[in-house]
Amino acid sequence: MYPDPVNRSSSRQRNTDVDAAFQCNTEFLAGLQKVVELNMQTIKTSLSEQHALADAALSAQSVSEVIDLQARQFPAGVKKSLAFLRHVEAIAEQVGNGFFAALQAHFGSSLKAFAEMADSTTAGVARDGQFDESGLLVTEPSPGAAAEPVAIVDSSGNIVSSDGEWGGTH
Repeated sequence: MYPDPVNRSSSRQRNTDVDAAFQCNTEFLAGLQKVVELNMQTIKTSLSEQHALADAALSAQSVSEVIDLQARQFPAGVKKSLAFLRHVEAIAEQVGNGFFAALQAHFGSSLKAFAEMADSTTAGVARDGQFDESGLLVTEPSPGAAAEPVAIVDSSGNIVSSDGEWGGTH
């Protein structure tokens, strides 16, 4: 009979969830497209280089020239592999940043509310202790804690602490 405000807010929440999922999906597909383009370029370059190497190997005068040709290609192959991995890493970083931005836009208000709740909780703790310059809570130890000695005991129950007062096995 009357419109239910709970259902309206849940449909708004559902819409923002769909928007966030769509943004994450868009970021993922953009990253996937970049990886596919990088792979295609790598394959094209590799095929043309292999064709040139095959021609050079066929025109070699001796077996030692072929072995020398292969030995010269090894450092270049390592450099190309590392360059490929750097490109993949850059793409992964871009996709991760895109995911983070989408999730931050979606959950930003929730995170602010959580931070405010945590701040209000620590306000009561600050009355009992004090914060140092780094923002860490510093409390005073209880008066009886320093007066009680602690002994180190082995598996058979003998005191093995090095404190002479206890008179253990040392």
